[in-house]
Amino acid sequence: MSIIKNRIKKVSNLFDELSLDVIVIVNEPNLEYFTGIDSGLMFIINRSMDTTLIVPRLDFHRIRDLVNGDTTLIGYSTVEVPQRTPEERLFVSKNLGDYLLREVGLKPSNIIGIDNTDSSIAKELNSVGVRVININDSILRIREVKDDYEVKMIEEATRITEEALDDALKSGLEGKRERDVAAMLYQGMISRGAEDVAFKPIVASGSNGAYPHHVFTDRVIKRGDLVTIDIGARYNLYCTDMTRTVAIGSVSGRLKDAALAVLEAFRKASNSVKPGIKAMDIDLVARNVLSEYGFDTYYIHSTGHGVGIEVHEKPAISPLSDEELRSNEVITVEPGVYIKGVGGIRIEDTILITETGARPISKYPINLF
Repeated sequence: MSIIKNRIKKVSNLFDELSLDVIVIVNEPNLEYFTGIDSGLMFIINRSMDTTLIVPRLDFHRIRDLVNGDTTLIGYSTVEVPQRTPEERLFVSKNLGDYLLREVGLKPSNIIGIDNTDSSIAKELNSVGVRVININDSILRIREVKDDYEVKMIEEATRITEEALDDALKSGLEGKRERDVAAMLYQGMISRGAEDVAFKPIVASGSNGAYPHHVFTDRVIKRGDLVTIDIGARYNLYCTDMTRTVAIGSVSGRLKDAALAVLEAFRKASNSVKPGIKAMDIDLVARNVLSEYGFDTYYIHSTGHGVGIEVHEKPAISPLSDEELRSNEVITVEPGVYIKGVGGIRIEDTILITETGARPISKYPINLF
């Protein structure tokens, strides 16, 4: 079954629950989720589960080959220059929302579910009296639970990530600039089949490790440094996220104690992952371990997040999240300690929640020292 036909089944209940006439998807990650396509402007689902995908005119022929007849495909342009070819299905207007009014025939009596009520399309519908309901939370909730295809794509993204990291570490980090290592990671992931990186690689050495979202600089990695590398590839639209911290030579004192505390927090939090547990309880496991060792004040972010089409999506593994985790959700566990002027450490795996517990998708060894 095609991605489109499989995914639209998951929203079929919204039509009756919310008395909707049409569902309209405009947010880019949601468009990618429903279509498997990296270029879309609007995806329309009606009560009969017939669908229409609107794409930029310049992408019409490329996308037509990709969707293979699984949806009605329309190219969009604000002007018809040059004139369309016989095989080109084109909608021309200054406003994309006009397609819903002119071609779909929406009236003020209709109720539309849309994933972005602040979009120009929603505002245009509102301006003529069409009732618009925000369904983005429902879509995000659906996206949390992954099907077998999604898990396979995340697994492949993870394999690519781990091989790129392995090459970089085996080449040796000492004497390289942080940006040199980042460049190796970029090249390693793209050359292995990733369409992109899920986010800019983080290569944080020495005192730069105290900044959780440090990216990379000209700082040269030297002996005695801890180096935190946070990376992820994107493969067939799906992301992964993994962090390893490694020592260059001997590391002692407070930083070594912090590293061992983070490792224990990571292992205990990871082992607590299972269906039915509240996200906040996983966060608390990691936080309690770091508190025991006196490092809780240096733990300044949440313990994890969902991963899928986006590298950060629901559920949030945070102190404020009382959401119960479900089988086939994919999350990260990533405790860390950050000591300004000294350095930092973070360890992170991407994990699949199973019916009986959890299975790490990330398999790269954790070798701190």
